[in-house]
Amino acid sequence: MNVETELRAIVNDSTQKPRDLSKYVLTMDELSEMDIPKREFLIGTWMPKDSFGMVYAQRGHGKSWFCMAMSVAIAQGSKHFLGWTISGQHGVLYVDGEMALAEIKERFKSLANRSLNNLFLLPSETLYRDGKPICLDDKLEQKAIDELLLDLEGKGHRPQVIVLDNLSTLRRGINENDNSEAQALLDWLVSLRHRGYTIVIVHHAGKSGQQRGASIIEVPMDFIIHLKEPEKNKKKFVIPGEQRFEFLFDKVRGIRPRPDFGTIVLRHDSENGTEFLCEEEEEFLQPHYVVLRYLKENGHSPQRKISKDLEMGLGSVNKAIQTLRSEDLLQPVKRSNVPNRNGEYILHQLWPKKFAMPEGYEDVHSGEIPF
Repeated sequence: MNVETELRAIVNDSTQKPRDLSKYVLTMDELSEMDIPKREFLIGTWMPKDSFGMVYAQRGHGKSWFCMAMSVAIAQGSKHFLGWTISGQHGVLYVDGEMALAEIKERFKSLANRSLNNLFLLPSETLYRDGKPICLDDKLEQKAIDELLLDLEGKGHRPQVIVLDNLSTLRRGINENDNSEAQALLDWLVSLRHRGYTIVIVHHAGKSGQQRGASIIEVPMDFIIHLKEPEKNKKKFVIPGEQRFEFLFDKVRGIRPRPDFGTIVLRHDSENGTEFLCEEEEEFLQPHYVVLRYLKENGHSPQRKISKDLEMGLGSVNKAIQTLRSEDLLQPVKRSNVPNRNGEYILHQLWPKKFAMPEGYEDVHSGEIPF
């Protein structure tokens, strides 16, 4: 008898008594009578408090920025994140797998408008210095994280959200394409969900554009968000200094969120902070509004300069200015392409946090920019 046969014999040993599953069986009537609280949502209709999901993208396409901005919004108790309602203020544990401390500090400092004592960071740099980086597939490491969560809870700082950024750098010594090897990790992650935590995995996209590695990892997830680079016909209208990423939901167990796709804008504000917000497709795809903002921020400029700065064809710039005039959004003096009060109102509607409402207009905007 070879080793494999012996192992199978042990596994299938009829002398081993199987566990009794009958105590777990419920009738429909018993289930109906049980007092089970409805699932509460942390963000919108797509992130329950007890949930497990993923944000994935190619390198450099905003996945860490997305999860950092989301973590700050949750820890601050912001009203919204990218248009989705946040249920309240909650603690967050952000487990980093690759960034330098200086970069983590700079990013979170630019995103948060105040100090946060409920946003906890487990940075990779200090772990690597000790020669003990996190390995999520190691059962002892899983237990170490369990103990950390108990310690934080014992101190009154239970984190509701746990962000793991990113899956590739927090695993080692495994074949990430192997469903069997992924299953042990999934069992632990799902157990965290059943303990009431919100688990968010940050992951890379593969060559196919889909999430990299074993497909089984997606099966138990409540939501999957895909970030990607905007199509070329959208990129040419980007305002200098901004970065844009498209987002869409590959999977949602609950009600489809609104919005469920769109473009995220990452820009720096005048106070060295970072704005991370969502704009409607129709708004930024209309080049004349992009030109209107340019004129507001730069004053009257030659069309050749506008064309160069916005990477927009000279003919397109001329057409945009003609459109702005036909919509009565520029000053009446033709040689002075500067927004008039109507133009100022449009700018406020498109970028309410950037441009003030002109006097004499009623502010019909529904509230703060969804951060």
